[in-house]
Amino acid sequence: MKRLRIIHKLRTFVALLAFGAVLAAGGGLWWANRTGLPDSWRGEIEKALAAQGLHADIAGLRYWPLQGVEADEVTVYSDSSRHRVVARVKEVMVNVDRTKLARGEVRVERLDLKGGSLVLPVDPDDPDSKALEVKNASGRVLMPGGRRLEVLNARGEVGGIRLEFEALLLGYRPRLSVKEEEVERAQLQRRQLLARVIGMLEPWKFDPASPPVIRIRVEGDLDDPRTVRADLFLKSEGLERGGIGITRLDAKGEMRGRLLVLESLDIEDGGGSLRGRMEYDLATRKGRFDARSDLELPVMLHELDAAGWLDKVSFESRPELSARGTFEWPESGPPKFQVIGHLMAQDLRFKGHRASRVESDLSWDGTSVFLDNLVLTRPDGTLRGRLLAKPELIRYDVSTDLRIDVWRGFFDNHPLGKVLVDFSDRHDTKVAARIKGRINPRDKHDWHASGEASATHMTYKGIPFRKARVTMDLDHDALDFTRGEVEFDYASYPLRKAHDGPLSGTATVDRVRFDREPSTLTLENIRGSFWPAPVLRMFLPKVADHLEEYRFHRPPELKAGGVIGLFKGAPKTLFKVTGTTPGKMSYRFAGTDLLLGGLDTTVLVKPSVTEVRDLEFEVFDGPVRGSFDVLPEEGGPRVKGEFDWTRLSLPEISTACGFEKTAKGFVTGRIDFNYRGKAAAGLNGDGLIALEEGELFSVPIFGPLSPVLSTVLANRKAGFQEAKEAFCTFAVEEGVLRTNDFLTTTPSLVFTGDAEADLNRRTLEMTIRMNARGLLGVITLPLKPFYGLFQFRGTGPMREPVWRNVMFTSPPETEKERLLAPPRARDLRTPEPR
Repeated sequence: MKRLRIIHKLRTFVALLAFGAVLAAGGGLWWANRTGLPDSWRGEIEKALAAQGLHADIAGLRYWPLQGVEADEVTVYSDSSRHRVVARVKEVMVNVDRTKLARGEVRVERLDLKGGSLVLPVDPDDPDSKALEVKNASGRVLMPGGRRLEVLNARGEVGGIRLEFEALLLGYRPRLSVKEEEVERAQLQRRQLLARVIGMLEPWKFDPASPPVIRIRVEGDLDDPRTVRADLFLKSEGLERGGIGITRLDAKGEMRGRLLVLESLDIEDGGGSLRGRMEYDLATRKGRFDARSDLELPVMLHELDAAGWLDKVSFESRPELSARGTFEWPESGPPKFQVIGHLMAQDLRFKGHRASRVESDLSWDGTSVFLDNLVLTRPDGTLRGRLLAKPELIRYDVSTDLRIDVWRGFFDNHPLGKVLVDFSDRHDTKVAARIKGRINPRDKHDWHASGEASATHMTYKGIPFRKARVTMDLDHDALDFTRGEVEFDYASYPLRKAHDGPLSGTATVDRVRFDREPSTLTLENIRGSFWPAPVLRMFLPKVADHLEEYRFHRPPELKAGGVIGLFKGAPKTLFKVTGTTPGKMSYRFAGTDLLLGGLDTTVLVKPSVTEVRDLEFEVFDGPVRGSFDVLPEEGGPRVKGEFDWTRLSLPEISTACGFEKTAKGFVTGRIDFNYRGKAAAGLNGDGLIALEEGELFSVPIFGPLSPVLSTVLANRKAGFQEAKEAFCTFAVEEGVLRTNDFLTTTPSLVFTGDAEADLNRRTLEMTIRMNARGLLGVITLPLKPFYGLFQFRGTGPMREPVWRNVMFTSPPETEKERLLAPPRARDLRTPEPR
């Protein structure tokens, strides 16, 4: 029994001793975790890590029996100098080799990170550089020895983007053959690349439950960057930014040394895709790529920081783009691209205009774009050419058959736009042009264009033409058109219809030049067979209005040239036109249509007057010469000048005036006139007129006088004696013609008179005084002191006035002398000089 008691007490003592030991161990463990394991432990673990090539400072240690040693606030350095921090970890579990620990040796076999945080400075040398903060970090690092390091199932989140990392590495103890700077530079480049990729993804919105995933697997010797190989994977579904949606993003590639190669890059946006590959040198920050895409082009341009190209361009269908090129990714800032490729797009809109198809080779360097072999197709035509667009300059060289309406919106703020707006298309219009030039988008005055153009079936300022062609050299200060040819379309021209004229007329011009300063239009060597009014209506509409009054039956042969001032205060207009026409021309004068032929004249247009000089034409079978000035005034132009005519056919005049009786003889005379308006009331002037080789009393005006003379003289033949010549001077005031020195003679009679003919009403009031001479004078002796004198008065319409014998009145002294001593008629075929 005693022995049993001793054994029982011994067991109790051992139990108490064990319990005390447990309490002491638990208390010691609690105290150690409370205050941290001794510095000697931390030092040993830091040395053990350094032995593996991992240089770190540990702020504190705690020991967990079932887990191991936990290190707090671990700072990892790039090398033993501890100058560059490569990572900061809040908590990490350190697993040591227990067998060696029992022998007093500390060797770290594994590091575990679960649910902690990790801070990775992008540039350890720059304290202000951005750091990658990895949240919810977890993973395991195995350090079996022999310069071997394995990272397993490392995961974390940066800005919501999931990172997955695995590695099998050598080289924790740098070899002497490898330059330390080269190693550090390679590591810095990889961290910077990772930071940039994450930075590009951060602005995009995505479903937090399904974030983008970046997976990296690294193998190689860290001491020799050329051996390091990293497999890279990027995957995401459902990215959105600024209304741009990407349904799938998938990239696969590898990094060998400093070269990153993406073997495949796939992007889908729900309706199209991009497929491509890329190479990038981390050291030079340069790379190259090739891709094919039918993504929405705005997606690409926004991502390439080129959204400015979309300000005036829109696509109603997905363009197809195949491209290759190079890029440079600066240390700070977005990538810069140089792209060469081919673009094809349907339903393009630019500045409100639509193109059904656009296809072009292209080159783009991020700021400038070059389009070559450009083909733009519309239902109404095609444009082909090349274009270089820079922010400060656009150059182009194109040929096109697009009609004029397409181009108006492009030149609204340029002088050329004012020219284009005057053109109008027709249903059968055709255009062909080859133009090259430049435009400065920052200065609307800095532009230039040159080339040649032709068109058919168009109108300019309402003037239709069948076809036209011209060479041009244009800029803001001058529009210079040379070697122009125009075939006018007279199908609807009233003069052609009225006289069954030709359907077209042709004109050529050496130059038409508009100069902004001093605001002039210069025309050189216009020539051809065409109606002048439509041509001048393009440049001088008021002069054209006046020329319309001269109704050419056929287009005259014209030559013209000179300078036209376009605005008030501009330099003097000096424009000369010379013309001849073998055909007829109608002109309405004093209510009568005159038919003119053989026109030959020179017209000089000046700022305040249009001068018509050396005018010659035929009318009433006789020549007419003259010169006059057209003075623009309010209420209508005023015409001032002179005419002379020789041996005009009196029968033709009788017919033109509508007289029922036809007279014989010829009329010669002259007039100085001042005419304003379109009726006879606007005529003022003075002149002289003579009858030759005629029968005066067969003239419709005097014809009714013959029976009166026969009755008064009791001689039937008295009224029908031949009066072959007559003469008078006259003055016209507001369409009323007056004369007081009318004179004609027969073998036995002298006639003088005065008259007033109203050309407005076509009425006549005339007094004729007759002096009988010879045998007839003897018979009238009882009438002295004015022996042989008789007086007659005619009134009524010019075509057939009523004549009657009236009481004699004393004539003016000048007329009395003519009655008593009549002069001999003069030959007026050549009028006296004024």
